[in-house]
Amino acid sequence: MNPLIPSDGASGYPGAPWAFKRAVARGEELKIPTWGMGDAIITLVGSIGLSLIVGLALMSQNVDPENGWGLLVAFSAPWLALAGWPILATTIKGNGAKLDLGLIAARPHLRLGFAAGLASLVLASLVAWLVTQVSGPVSSAAGDVGLNQTGIVLVLFVLMAMFGAPIVEEIAFRGLLYGALAKSQINEYLVIVITAFVFALFHFEPKRFVILFVIGFILAEVRRRTGSTSAAIVAHMVNNAPAALYILVTALQR
Repeated sequence: MNPLIPSDGASGYPGAPWAFKRAVARGEELKIPTWGMGDAIITLVGSIGLSLIVGLALMSQNVDPENGWGLLVAFSAPWLALAGWPILATTIKGNGAKLDLGLIAARPHLRLGFAAGLASLVLASLVAWLVTQVSGPVSSAAGDVGLNQTGIVLVLFVLMAMFGAPIVEEIAFRGLLYGALAKSQINEYLVIVITAFVFALFHFEPKRFVILFVIGFILAEVRRRTGSTSAAIVAHMVNNAPAALYILVTALQR
């Protein structure tokens, strides 16, 4: 184990600097994480692979992966890689997800996350309007399938979109990917751009790419300013909430 000592400051440590300093002050023995870009690639490629495998498995059993319980299974299957591998990798190769991925936050950081979430809604709405002027109406793939659901499936899907997706996506993108890039000594602003680009690309929605990039940029900036993935999770939840509630209300009125 390569231990980090107080004189290191937060050098070589991709997690929340303030949390690192607090842990060192308490006398906790921390080590330099050995996880990195390889683990980030496993996380993203693994989630895509799981999505394809589960989708094909459901269809082979005549279960529609875009409706009912099949949708819930298909929607959540990639989470095993998106959140599961980062947590496993940081546990085995580092100090655990809480510290290495910044999954703890001071209250001011959470408040900043909430404010950033509201800002992302405003900016994303503006960008969406501009995109519609150029390429016509833009809709979310998840929103489209969500509007077709009913009953408990509808409620669970909305809860997953509002809370589950922000948690696992932030662990993967603003947690592991951001941290892996930061460990590679890449300029912090370039890290923001790269994570926002990959985040937007990962959704496989070309017409919404610019919108998703703007959202991802703001989320990554929250991570940069606070060193906390939890703050980015709060911002992401705030961003997702209006669309998720719209799906719920609209579907119930049908």
